[in-house]
Amino acid sequence: KSLDLLNRIILASTKEGDIVLDPFTGSSTTGIAAISHKRKFVGIDLEKEYLDLSIKRYNNLIKSHI
Repeated sequence: KSLDLLNRIILASTKEGDIVLDPFTGSSTTGIAAISHKRKFVGIDLEKEYLDLSIKRYNNLIKSHI
């Protein structure tokens, strides 16, 4: 799913501080949208490549907001 679509879904269905769960997180686009809008995020995936990519994307997001 696109980041723009997930931003809209996160904003429409949650409020700041809520926890967003994505049990098939893949590259964590849902998590990036959630964290960008001050939500907490729990992502689950079995594939190490996706988890590594998710960690990299999260770290890049945090660095860009410093």
